[in-house]
Amino acid sequence: MNEKWKSAFDQIHAEEALKTHTKEYLSKKIYSRSAAPRPVFRRAAALAAGLVLLFFIGGSWVFMTPTAYISIDINPSLELGINRFDRIVSVEGYNEDGDDLAESLDITFMNYSDALDEILSSGSIEDYLSGDALMSLTVAGDNATQYTEILDTVETCADSHENIHCHSGDTEEMHEAHDAGVSFGKYRAYLILHDLDPSISLDDIRSMTMREIYDLIDSYNENQGTENTGTNTQETETGSSDTNCDPGSRSDGEHGHGGQHHGGYEEGETD
Repeated sequence: MNEKWKSAFDQIHAEEALKTHTKEYLSKKIYSRSAAPRPVFRRAAALAAGLVLLFFIGGSWVFMTPTAYISIDINPSLELGINRFDRIVSVEGYNEDGDDLAESLDITFMNYSDALDEILSSGSIEDYLSGDALMSLTVAGDNATQYTEILDTVETCADSHENIHCHSGDTEEMHEAHDAGVSFGKYRAYLILHDLDPSISLDDIRSMTMREIYDLIDSYNENQGTENTGTNTQETETGSSDTNCDPGSRSDGEHGHGGQHHGGYEEGETD
């Protein structure tokens, strides 16, 4: 009888041990499964990360893409690339002096009107403008609203200087200028000169200053007895060297030096 009871109790202990091991096994499986990320969640997380990255890449591309340009030519030739938010996103020199000026400037991401103020008030440019040099400011852009606002601002800047002249053009000609390795402003002056003398090549004027180019244009016009279509000699009466590129400072109806030339430009006005 004692042997039967002992055998029965041993069977009970064996079943308890089996239950314990079974419980531990199931617990490990359940917890390990819940800890592992689900495939659907992994795909959603990867998609969200991709969208965030795409947003930042796309936003950066939009911000860093120029939608308008200002070509500044005197002896240094450089161009400012302006994004849709009116911020400078590129500064590129188109001759040795232009490279030096571009390297000396810290105007990236600055509003273009403030950048123009800084450029025109820089020591090297003031030295040029205080002498006999001539500066050309040429605006190009695809967005009509932004283009008009920039041109108005540039003309306001020119109003305070007797020897700064403003021009406007299209981006197609600007790309032609870049393909030729010159700034847009110098290329526009070359087109005017080439109309007067087709034998003149771009290489002939590549190293010339804007004063030299426009003096040559004037000499051709005088010899041919035609009106001045190059330099647009309309100038402000004050000739002040104080720079103010705020369009709001101009009185209503005042237009400044914004004569347009060649290829869709209006004839320049004379005094």
